[in-house]
Amino acid sequence: MVRRFSKFPKKPADWVPPSAPLSMRKQVFLPDITIALIRTPFLPPRYASFYVPLNFNKLDMRDYLKRLYGVDVLNVRSYVEQQKVTRLRPLGKFGYGKLRRPESKKKMTVEMKVPFVWPDAPADMSAWEKDQFFKAAKYQSELQDKQRPDAGMKPNTEEREAYAEEAKKLLDGSKSWRPTWQALGLSYDRKGLGKRATSS
Repeated sequence: MVRRFSKFPKKPADWVPPSAPLSMRKQVFLPDITIALIRTPFLPPRYASFYVPLNFNKLDMRDYLKRLYGVDVLNVRSYVEQQKVTRLRPLGKFGYGKLRRPESKKKMTVEMKVPFVWPDAPADMSAWEKDQFFKAAKYQSELQDKQRPDAGMKPNTEEREAYAEEAKKLLDGSKSWRPTWQALGLSYDRKGLGKRATSS
């Protein structure tokens, strides 16, 4: 007796077709995905491009825009961008390190029923703390440079500049020199210490 097996696996009992009503589908309340809208001035107003996760499909994109923003989608095109091969640079040296290819990016371009026009970029970015973002990035970069193995071989330019400024103030007379114990506000003439600090 020959037993025939089906090509397709048996569907589970709780399987629901994709065309089922929303109430019968699996609900996702706290998604851990990131979808980024790309500024594309070369596309017509009815088209928009997004960077989506690699496991995101066209039905997810259409459902995402419809349920969250109320945007009707007519067509979706997806494309996986393969990233260029780069080389790791240990200690910031050029030409050293292993070759690697970063993770690919998936881009989706949707055709919407209603046109969408990008708003003009604001001239004043103080409300978004743009300068604070660059200050934090600079601080992180400096902190990482100090933790490198060859950090002890590099001069501390900040301390050198601070010493040079203090020396200029002392030479031109704008700042008077004081001993360290006076600059710190210490007093060695108190009775509890016994002898004076100036005595031999």
